[in-house]
Amino acid sequence: MAGQNNMSVFTTSIVNKPDLVKQYLFQVNFLYEKGSALSDILDTEELMLCAKTMTIPQKEFNTIETHYMGSKLVYPGKATVAGEFTVQFDEFQDLSVSIALHRWANLLFSQGFENDIDVAGRVTGGASSNYAKDYTATVEILLYDSTLKKLLPIKWVLYRVFPKTIATSDLGAEQDGKVTRSCTFSYSNFEMVTT
Repeated sequence: MAGQNNMSVFTTSIVNKPDLVKQYLFQVNFLYEKGSALSDILDTEELMLCAKTMTIPQKEFNTIETHYMGSKLVYPGKATVAGEFTVQFDEFQDLSVSIALHRWANLLFSQGFENDIDVAGRVTGGASSNYAKDYTATVEILLYDSTLKKLLPIKWVLYRVFPKTIATSDLGAEQDGKVTRSCTFSYSNFEMVTT
């Protein structure tokens, strides 16, 4: 006998729910302190327009285990709110994403020594500043409704963001796909904030 679902979507609370959130209706903003070294090299609108995929941050809890009279009990421990997220960017022929990520990484550690686009007037190696404001950004993840007319009620704000891994991009003489750049960023903390 086939199972029956007696729930009618017209008589339950689901009928009053708004539309489902769509994966592609997002925006990622890279914000930085005005006058910082990062503000000289990062065009936040350019990165926002090129962002193709993004991951929402996770919160993870450690566990504390106790053993009493042969019984094992598990309690929630410290929450980990620092982590990583990955953004995949479409690249255009001006290579603006590659240039921005390369120059941002050079604020952390400059490996260029002769002909690099960032060598002129800079000392190679080491952070170019001791101040986090010069090489970290704040990132906002915004979601939109199905009509793209209004923001959803919550946004994620990630703090002290810097590029951790700028991934390789494959090229091939027999391929006709577009080039994308993927970067994994590190952050120290995040909040969910009302829009």
